[in-house]
Amino acid sequence: MSMLRSENVSMHFGGLKAVENVDLSVREGEILSLIGPNGAGKTTFFNLASGFLKPTKGRIHFLDSDITGMSPHEIAAMGLVRTFQKTNIFAGITVEESIRIGFSLHRKASLSSILLVGSGVRAEERRIDALLNDILAFTALGEWRHSLVKNIPYGKQRILSIAVALAAGPRLLMLDEPATGLNPVETKELIEIILRIRGEKGITVLLIEHNMRLVVSISDRMIVLSYGEKLAEGKPEEISKNPQVIEAYLGKGFQNVSQG
Repeated sequence: MSMLRSENVSMHFGGLKAVENVDLSVREGEILSLIGPNGAGKTTFFNLASGFLKPTKGRIHFLDSDITGMSPHEIAAMGLVRTFQKTNIFAGITVEESIRIGFSLHRKASLSSILLVGSGVRAEERRIDALLNDILAFTALGEWRHSLVKNIPYGKQRILSIAVALAAGPRLLMLDEPATGLNPVETKELIEIILRIRGEKGITVLLIEHNMRLVVSISDRMIVLSYGEKLAEGKPEEISKNPQVIEAYLGKGFQNVSQG
């Protein structure tokens, strides 16, 4: 089953063709990586799929519903949730408060009631409390739950952005360069969490990432964008041997990396 599908999607900014006639399909249950050089159109495509941009032409479908032009909040409420590259959005509040905000994207409870914790919480808040504890345990953020986001390690801030997205109840999770700035130990932790998101929670993952060791190690398929157009699509071992992809993005040393 195709969860997310784009049909001839283009996004033009004046004379700049940021995305051009991209046909893309994300299958239920897979980890699909969207790769390409800077300026290839990857984040622009994320912005189109999540409702932050409306395509110049083409249509986008999620779970057989046409979501073209819908608002980000409406799309998130349907179960298509994304992260962002910035980690300082919630710098001045605690880890727990940040995750509670994630619940407001699709829960019936208002944001104010989600942030309010007390002895008289309603059934919805009690359920949110249980889900909150589950997410804190799943992402190993429990020891920082009462810490200000700006005071926790950078690697944990990257994980927190995923935790906030999980709180929104995604069926498809779009991760925008989650490994940026991570050291090898933190990257390994990230890989394990992404695999568990798919394996234990049954959430489909669409990933933008420049760390090719990470991409190759977890992806079922890869799609390569170059100058806004789809250059290639296939399994990691196929992409690593594609002459066009090697020339446009990966470089001749990538085959050794992918086999190492």
